[in-house]
Amino acid sequence: MGLVIIPFDYDQLPESKRQMIVPICIVSIDRCGNPIAPIWFEKGVVPVQDQLRRLARITLGDVHRVSELAEITIHKLWERHGEDAGRWPWRRVLAWAVWEARYAAAGSAQWEINHSVPLALDLLEGDLNGPKGCEEIYQQHLLVDLVERRIEQDRRPEIREAFKMLRQGYTWEEVAERLDDKNPEALKRRFWRWMKRNFPRKR
Repeated sequence: MGLVIIPFDYDQLPESKRQMIVPICIVSIDRCGNPIAPIWFEKGVVPVQDQLRRLARITLGDVHRVSELAEITIHKLWERHGEDAGRWPWRRVLAWAVWEARYAAAGSAQWEINHSVPLALDLLEGDLNGPKGCEEIYQQHLLVDLVERRIEQDRRPEIREAFKMLRQGYTWEEVAERLDDKNPEALKRRFWRWMKRNFPRKR
């Protein structure tokens, strides 16, 4: 199994310097056995390695958990985006890591539901594909993961397919056609009833 260590020259550093640095160790092979594109490490993690260490120290209470935090972040970003790391990969890494750290610190999915999902539902209903700011990106990533997990638990293939197609930019008419449903508006209402029942807005 491949392993990336950041800084890349960590093993060549003098012992005195190595003692001052907590290395970030990330498995470089995904769960399907494919190598993760180097750009996620070179342009994603390296530029924000100090911020990631600080995030682990402050949010998780232990700087040595930075490898755990970085690995979860990189593997999820790789699964979601593949080689398309975007214009600023480090921004994606830091944005995702912030939410992973908050989730780990909270230790409960209920924390996410109560504090983040209600805010993100408005974003989802308005635009599944076009977040404009960092906070919206955090919320959307978090919401997508939560909804996907809840759909799996609820065993709702119709909701799963609708959610997937909406995220890909399809209209309700196209979703209804794929699902062989002749009433797009009724399908839309069922979808949002399910969504709001499972993720009620916090009052």
